[in-house]
This record gives sequence, structure tokens and C-alpha cells, in this order.
Amino acid sequence: MFALIRSERLKMRHSFAGFLPISAVSLQVLISLSLSMGTDYYSVNAWNWWYTMILPGMLAILCYLGVKKEKRQQYANLLVTHVPPERCWAGKILYCAIKLLSANLLIFLGTFVGGILIGSPIPPVNGFAAALLLSICYLWEIPLYMMLAARFGMFASIFTCMVLTIGSLIVLGASRLWWICPASIPFRLMCPVLQIMPNGLLVEPGSHYMNAAVIVPGVVISLLWFAVLTFVTARWFRNTETF
Repeated sequence: MFALIRSERLKMRHSFAGFLPISAVSLQVLISLSLSMGTDYYSVNAWNWWYTMILPGMLAILCYLGVKKEKRQQYANLLVTHVPPERCWAGKILYCAIKLLSANLLIFLGTFVGGILIGSPIPPVNGFAAALLLSICYLWEIPLYMMLAARFGMFASIFTCMVLTIGSLIVLGASRLWWICPASIPFRLMCPVLQIMPNGLLVEPGSHYMNAAVIVPGVVISLLWFAVLTFVTARWFRNTETF
């Protein structure tokens, strides 16, 4: 599996996908700095806009780029190998998962440094925990967006990303039914971790949104969705007419 991940990394080394996490984080940091006007609300804006807008869009684009080149070649490079298609699919998923983690760690680093320079209401340990939780809670979207990109193209994956993000943010993000839709789980978990509501406001002291008991169920549900979607999409990829 490490060889497959390394292969994906080599294929993406000099492409836009290889630099996408750095580009997305840099854009988010610049926007947050310019709009916060140098106040300690910079880290709040950076985190909130990151996990509600920039991160989901970046992930959808990354998944599309992960299958774009081989889809254009009708997966000819995979046909000449002796590696089962589902293992190649799993390697692509893991590569995107590593990129997801690196992006979240980069935004943590950006908010941590910004917090040192201009102050931040978010403790560093909470920021690091948020980076790890976001990396886990968004894992399930990788196989879904990859399948949509491979089957229907970039528009399908990005449109689905927009519908899931906006719908869960408006309808379920701060409600007691957050667990029904996996796309709403990151929004709910960030309430006790970063003490930020999905609308960008700070959580009021004593609010039930500060209850950290939602973290473990949210992580478990996200991992279950990831496991199921990885299995289903890997079987679909193996059974495509290409192979």
C-alpha cells in the first residue's frame, strides 16, 4: 500500500493537485488577515471559513484531480499492472487522505503563528485537535467525490459538495439532528473544540453546544461512513467495464 501511495504522490508531484493544500491554506490565511484587520478574530475567521467553505471545495477538486489523468487514458496505466483495481482505488483514497491531513495541519500552523503575533481566543491544543478531527470527519467524502468524478466528471463532485455543505450547514449544522447527515458532523464537533458556531459566532458560555460528548459519536459515525463508502466504491471501481 505504501508503494501505491508513493506512486500517487509521484504522479501528482508537479501537478496542481500537489500544491492544492498549500494554495488553499494560503488563500484562507490571506482572506482572514485582510478581513479581520489584524484583530484576534483572525483565527476564528480562519477556522470557521476553512471548514465550512474552503476545505470541502478543496477536497472535491483534489478528488477530481486524483482520477482525471487516468480517466482520460481509460485507466490504461492500471491495466498493465498486476495490482487489483480496488487496491489502486484504495491507494488514491489514502493519498487524498494524507493531503487532507496536511491541509488541516497547515491551517493549524497558520492560525497558531497568527495567534502568537496578534492573539487568539482559541488555545493551540484545541486548534491541533480540530485539525485531527476535521481530517477524520471529512474522510468519508473522499471515496464519494472520487466515484462521482470518475463516473460523471468534475461538475458532479463539486455540485454534490456544495449541496452537502450548504444543506447541512443551514439545516443540521447546529441542530440536535446533526448526526443524521455526516456532512454536518464537522460543524457540530467544532462547537466544543473551537468554541465556534457554524455561523462564525463564538459559542456562549454554558451553551449545550459546549458539550464535548458529541466528539466520540461523531468520529465513530464518520469512520463508519468512510469504511462503507470505501468498500462500495472500490467494488464499483473493480466492476467497471474498463476492467
